Amino acid sequence: MQKRKSPTKSKMVAISKSSMPETEGQASAADEENLETTPFVNEEKPPAPAAATTAPAASPSSGLHENPAFWLFMLFIASVTMTVGNKYVMKAWGDFANTLTLLQNGTAVAYLAISRHLGFLEMKPINGQQWRVFAATAFFLTMQIFTSLKALPYVAIATVVVFRNTCTVIIAIIDFCFFGNKFNKLQMASLATTTVGMLIYAGQDVNFDLYGYLWLVGNSVATISNTFWNKVFITRYTKELKIQTSYGVSLIQQIETLPIVFVLAAANNEGGAYIAYQPLDITAKMVILATCAGGVLIGIAYPKCFSLLSGTSVVVASTANKAASILLGMYLFGTRLSSMQVLGLAICIGGSLWYALEGKRKK
Repeated sequence: MQKRKSPTKSKMVAISKSSMPETEGQASAADEENLETTPFVNEEKPPAPAAATTAPAASPSSGLHENPAFWLFMLFIASVTMTVGNKYVMKAWGDFANTLTLLQNGTAVAYLAISRHLGFLEMKPINGQQWRVFAATAFFLTMQIFTSLKALPYVAIATVVVFRNTCTVIIAIIDFCFFGNKFNKLQMASLATTTVGMLIYAGQDVNFDLYGYLWLVGNSVATISNTFWNKVFITRYTKELKIQTSYGVSLIQQIETLPIVFVLAAANNEGGAYIAYQPLDITAKMVILATCAGGVLIGIAYPKCFSLLSGTSVVVASTANKAASILLGMYLFGTRLSSMQVLGLAICIGGSLWYALEGKRKK
């Protein structure tokens, strides 16, 4: 029986990384995701909303709801908020990465659960098998978020972007060697360009911090592991067997991250988070709130942009958002990059954009 669809429903898609990798996502979500450690976003284009049988009268709100420029701006706000905001919070609030994750993922769970209850998001019945299968994804996702937040106080936002683009290269190599994915010459050239840019940047990093780099290596391992687990299981459950919708997968993942993050918070002695929160200035407190809302907003804005614009346009916009986050981060945190770093960063981002665009054309 065909389910009724509403043109006003917000669309949210489960992370696939960075994804993202996923980071578009990757969430990314997470990354920006995730996104940018966004937990429930990928670049899967959702189906266009079903047309209403009777066309409603035009109104300013409905026009804004379907305005591509508005949703690109919302995507920009959410992406920059998650990327720059997380770094700001981690520098201001201290060693409470898991507490911040509990707040952000808890907000996502509340949004998904309420939307499911009100019928805004379509989900199929959840059973024990689904909880078991997606537990691994929840673990990898938690590690992505945790390692990213731990790295942010020690490295520049540009360094995080370079590492995420490097994940794209590694994922492509694994895809080629073990999953039989073929790449044309332009795709291989774009991956090589990304790698060269990464090597130039890392070799000239005037902000190098071993501790931060080690956390980013851990983040890369979690991102790559999550990508291929999702490739095998989430795609199978949502697209092939149709056992669960992407919204349902998102809800399961987010709920399962909460006990893992709680244990990490306890192990890290984060019981004093609220005491440390109280003396924070109003700006820091508002940024914490903004990152919680930003995770939900990016989960709405990404698929909405895909429904109104071409995939290529969204990829270009995401790349521009990364650049904006880097520039804003340099201004807010006083980050300095050498001329060779800027060159390497430009080459790395350009190669990653080239690869993404070639992938869209290949499809």
